[in-house]
Amino acid sequence: MSCKRNEHRPKVCPGTGHRLGYWSRSRWPLWLLPVLGLASLIWFLIRVIPKPSRAAYPCQRLVAPFASAFVVWLTGLVGSTLLWRRARRLLGQSRYVTAGMFLAAAVSVMWLSLHVAGERETQAAFVPSEPSNQPIGVGKGIYPGRVVWTHDPAAANWDERTGRWWSDENTDQAVVDSMVSRSIRALTGEPNDVAAWDALFRHFNAVRGLGDVGYRPGEKIAIKINMNQDSGGAWGMRSGMPSPQALHSLLDQLIRVAGVPGEAITLYDASRFIGDPLYDKVRGDSDPDFQAVRFVVRPDLARAGRIAAVGDSTVPVRFAHPAIYGGATAYLPQCVTEAKYLINMALLRAHSLFGITVCAKNHFGSIRFPTWSGNRGWTPEPLHNYGSRTGAMGTYNCLVDLMGHAHLGGKTLLVLIDGLYSARNQSAEVMKYQSFGDNWCASLFLSQDPVAIDSVALDFIRNEPRATDCTGQGVDNYLHEAALAHDPPSGAFYDPDGDGIRLASLGVHEHWNNAIDRQYSRNLGAEEGIELVTPALTSENGPVLNATKGTRYDAIRHAVQDADDGDTIVVPPGHYRETVDFADKNVTVRSEDPNDPMVVAATVIAGNIRSVVFANGQGRDCVLAGLTLTGAVQGVYCTMSSPTLINCRIVDNDEAGVKLGESSDPMLVNCVIAGNGGSGIEMWAPRGGRMIPYNAAMIVHCTIVGNGTEGVAGDKPTIVNSVLYGNGPAGNVPQVTGDLPTVNYSNVQGGFPGTGNIDVEPGFVTPGYWSRLPSGVEVWIHGDYHLRADSPCIDAGDPDFVVEVPTDIDGDPRISGPRPDLGCDEVP
Repeated sequence: MSCKRNEHRPKVCPGTGHRLGYWSRSRWPLWLLPVLGLASLIWFLIRVIPKPSRAAYPCQRLVAPFASAFVVWLTGLVGSTLLWRRARRLLGQSRYVTAGMFLAAAVSVMWLSLHVAGERETQAAFVPSEPSNQPIGVGKGIYPGRVVWTHDPAAANWDERTGRWWSDENTDQAVVDSMVSRSIRALTGEPNDVAAWDALFRHFNAVRGLGDVGYRPGEKIAIKINMNQDSGGAWGMRSGMPSPQALHSLLDQLIRVAGVPGEAITLYDASRFIGDPLYDKVRGDSDPDFQAVRFVVRPDLARAGRIAAVGDSTVPVRFAHPAIYGGATAYLPQCVTEAKYLINMALLRAHSLFGITVCAKNHFGSIRFPTWSGNRGWTPEPLHNYGSRTGAMGTYNCLVDLMGHAHLGGKTLLVLIDGLYSARNQSAEVMKYQSFGDNWCASLFLSQDPVAIDSVALDFIRNEPRATDCTGQGVDNYLHEAALAHDPPSGAFYDPDGDGIRLASLGVHEHWNNAIDRQYSRNLGAEEGIELVTPALTSENGPVLNATKGTRYDAIRHAVQDADDGDTIVVPPGHYRETVDFADKNVTVRSEDPNDPMVVAATVIAGNIRSVVFANGQGRDCVLAGLTLTGAVQGVYCTMSSPTLINCRIVDNDEAGVKLGESSDPMLVNCVIAGNGGSGIEMWAPRGGRMIPYNAAMIVHCTIVGNGTEGVAGDKPTIVNSVLYGNGPAGNVPQVTGDLPTVNYSNVQGGFPGTGNIDVEPGFVTPGYWSRLPSGVEVWIHGDYHLRADSPCIDAGDPDFVVEVPTDIDGDPRISGPRPDLGCDEVP
């Protein structure tokens, strides 16, 4: 009779005969992991090196942790082996102390590599259990399953050093206002904001059998904001909180557009505090309706204008799982149960327990367990074990009961995700997204479908390498359960209202095709599933006109983004708080009359960091004409480009008026560059390599006066027929510096080598001058830079000058005498 050999025979000590353990005949685990790591590394390199964007694909994110763990393990193995050999050699030389140090180092390196590799292998990104574009559930909304994603980098400008991210200096309120407006219109398909809000209210009432009616005076709205990190203290510099600008914009829409009185609006998080940056932003608006908005917080944190949350014992939440807190019943705050409408304003981030925390989990701040000992019962803690990211698919999830409750999901008018500044998880600081080019997310998401918007948010989060908590097999289990709430995979009977009626589908769920195209089923032509849309850049009544196409825009940057090469964009007088990035476009952006100084002065671009950016190889046919650039850190930033600037006023910026990065040769004609905190034009290229990417600006008929340091600084400028005077308040600053500047036929204070140069007082109609403030700071007081009739700059220009721009700053002919005048003005 044959006998099967034991696969795990005992391991016996030869001296004592004691059994120490088992020898395993199966040694494959010893070599499987290194082989798996090596294979993952090879696969990753083969796929990603030819096309780096593939690194964002789910399959590559799956193998990346194994590949990186293998590299760490191999590095540790090699390093520890070398250290161990060195230790043995030292022992042979009786150098015991040094040998001990090398031995300790070898052990440390090996332990560290194994520890890190183990951690990396357990941090594999979440990968959906179902294929892409396989929708389940029923879409909700005017356009079922529609999710609007609005991304505008101009909204988030924080440099991670200056001030706080939530200040108006670092988060542009005007840009955020535009994002919200465009999003509401895109969500509803309406041409203006008033019609969009009316459509939202009418759809809400119609689908609930309340008639075709809009908002009515007296109806209350509760806005749930996610204050998970706010326990009542001051916000940290990088705290992951809601954006005050996004909140103000939402309130502005409700109050000033939809006609909702402030006294009917409550902002709340019943389990947390609502910090000063949000409170002060709302109360800082003098509109009486903003003063009337209520703030409701956890009772023990109620102070300084915040009201204590009060539970409503008549409205229970019945959870489908009997083990939740021993079957205890939870309740909601009165500010929710008394409201007719709810707006769910969530944040975009991963979660260490649930994988993600967006709209569904935002309901956790609405729950009270009266018998819970801490926080007066205002806590979701009893729910934490019933939605874990590591749980199995097809299991009960507490989030579905909250999403489906009549007073939570049932009252939700709008779901919104604030993704201006995202954080790694619910407790972490704000971070830039690698998947957004190492920039801030600067995004807002809006929908009427609570399942669809969380599905889209999950796709964005799981494809962000720094969102390391979006792991585990069960991250989207709640989305499957919610989409199929009428017949969930878990078999749970979701009936949060306790009326004996099982929930219907709460929305539609699916995953996009890939992280590059971001296409869902409706985007691909299907009649079911999610539709991800980005708002149109055009605006029916926008002030900015693309004169070539006849289309209008709310912002200059939108017109540029939507333009084709050769288009002309006309900007009417106004104050445009934005950064206009020409991207890869060769277009003309001009005021309504670049030859009228009054129009030029009234047409202002004022960005936070930079007002205008040329950074993608623009040529001479990329033109900026007749605009004022002021109030930014730098008026113009130009790198690796050659744009033309004509009749522009670049004044009163914090640093340089014009900053050149590298390999740039812009042409500036008839420009006034004055009163900037740094140089008028700063053009030093980076040093350090064997080849210096010099800048070589062409500066023609410009008036460069009253800047904080040099008029023109750096590299190889060519300056002709210009005036450089009064730059540097001390009076001893060189007007021009550089490696090889060429200056001819110009009026340069202090003189400068070159043909036809002079050094005299320019003879302006009203000279500008430096003035010392009581604080001791020197400021430039602007003058009128037209030339007097007796100015020495008249007829002092290059007699052989070839006129490329035939007029001066006023539109007068450039040469009215025997020779051109110096500076931006030509005296008739």
